[in-house]
Parts: sequence; structure tokens; C-alpha cells
Amino acid sequence: MAARLVLAVALSPLVLAFSHTIPVISWSSSSSIALDSLPSTLSNTIHSASLLESILSEEDVCNHDAIVLVQQPGLHASDLRTLSPNTHIARSLYSSPSARQFPYVPHGQWDISSLAEDVSSRCKSRMLKYAPGEGGITLEHGTKHVVCLDMPAIGHAGKNRKVAMKEHASVLGEELLALASVFPDHLIIIAGSSFPAHEKRQSPDADLPSRPVLDLSPSSPSSFGKTVYINANTTLPEGGILKRYQLLTPGLITVLLISFFVLVPVVMLGVSALASIQNPLRTDIPKGFSAQDKKNQ
Repeated sequence: MAARLVLAVALSPLVLAFSHTIPVISWSSSSSIALDSLPSTLSNTIHSASLLESILSEEDVCNHDAIVLVQQPGLHASDLRTLSPNTHIARSLYSSPSARQFPYVPHGQWDISSLAEDVSSRCKSRMLKYAPGEGGITLEHGTKHVVCLDMPAIGHAGKNRKVAMKEHASVLGEELLALASVFPDHLIIIAGSSFPAHEKRQSPDADLPSRPVLDLSPSSPSSFGKTVYINANTTLPEGGILKRYQLLTPGLITVLLISFFVLVPVVMLGVSALASIQNPLRTDIPKGFSAQDKKNQ
């Protein structure tokens, strides 16, 4: 029990340390000074915004035909670990001349559009921003590009999250393959980000225009290269409170783990200590004692 208490105390800082981090992975089809100059591990003072700025500020990034920035809200390092080794992302990280993987980078506010505009202006490149699978995108051969890909946020949990991540990786892989066929010399950066601010809920009777989205549901066919139109849905999902709200947040899970592995052993130790206390007064009648003989005396 004491060993469990020590283990819980030792692991609790690790749980808190990874709660506000995002993964950042990058590779290039040709040797990249921007990536090769990065250390294999980062210090705690480097956050995601400074890391991305450090990569894109190198002069050699302008030598690439295309710089692709991929942003996905809610992406965790554990999501990338669930990917199959046969996915385009995994194969590219393994086979590229230059690649870096940083699974736990302290989260810093960064704007994909601002970063893309800065590097596009410096490299005199054409800037594009769209979602993978969105139609009507024209790529110009012979012109340098800075491409921003907005991936759908990952808000699922458990098995649904793994399925969604698999679908996202498949669509993103196809998009990156299409870009690689047009721009053989390219630099890819994939990073997680925070969820966008919640917009005010509109009335169901309001006139909500249709908008193109990427349909990644497992039951629907792949929508890569197509534009799918759906109406905005403002109704709450059916079911109990667990389906409507996310109650098991990382903070709550951390508190429950600490309570179970720290408080429960302490209570058990206290109960065990109280049970081991014995009464020092002896009430046993000694052998050979006779109350009648004592009275006659």
C-alpha cells in the first residue's frame, strides 16, 4: 500500500505536466536546415508559438516549392500514436530526409493565418487556406505556395475519437499526396491547437446559410475532392447529461486519480492503525482464584 502511495505521488506531476501540451511534427522532402538545427528534445521554456516561428524564420524554408501548415484543434500526442504505420503521416516521418517529432510542446497561442502571411510575404509565395477535401482549389505549377490546411476539431472521446482520428488522417494523407505531386520539394508542419471560441447560439428559426464542410463520419463515403453542403445544426443531442456535456474533463480525471491513489491509502492506513491498538488493562481472572476463599479470610 505504501508503494502505491509513492507511485501515485510520483505520477501526479506527470499527469499535470502533459495537460496543457500539443504535438508538433514536421518533415521535408529535401534536407532542411530549419528542421535539422532543432534539438531532439525541447526545453520547457519553448512553447508551440516560438517553435513554429523558429522553424519558419529560417532562410532555407523559402527554397521549398510549398510550405504546408496543418492545424487541428484538440489534437493530442496520444491521437498520433493510434495511427497505423502505413498511413502517409507515419511513412513520411520515417522516410523523409529531415523530420522532427515533439509530442509534448507547451501550448502557446498561435495563429496559422498570421504565420502563413509572414512567411508568404518573406518568400514571395502564393498563400492558400482551405480545408482538406474542399473543392475549387487551384494550384499553380511553377509558383511557390504557402498552404494552410484547417482540419476539423477532435472533440470525441474513447473509441469514437480513435475512429475520427483515423478518418482525419486518411483525408489529410490524400490531400498531402496531392500537394506532393504538384510540389515535389515541400515542407510539412502539423500541430495541434486550442479549440476555437464558442460562437453565440443562434435561434433555430434564424436563416442559417448552408456552408461547405468535410463529412468524416464513418458511415458516409469519403468526401475527398468533393464539396458537401449541410445545414447548421443548433439542436442539443439526444440522450442523458453525459451525451450533452463533457463532464470527464482532464482536470476532473486528475482530481479523481489523486483522490483514489492518495486519500484512499491514507484512510486505510489510519483504519489499520486504529485496529492495531490494544487495551492495556487486563480483565482476565488469574488461575486458582476463589472468591469464597477470599471472603472467608
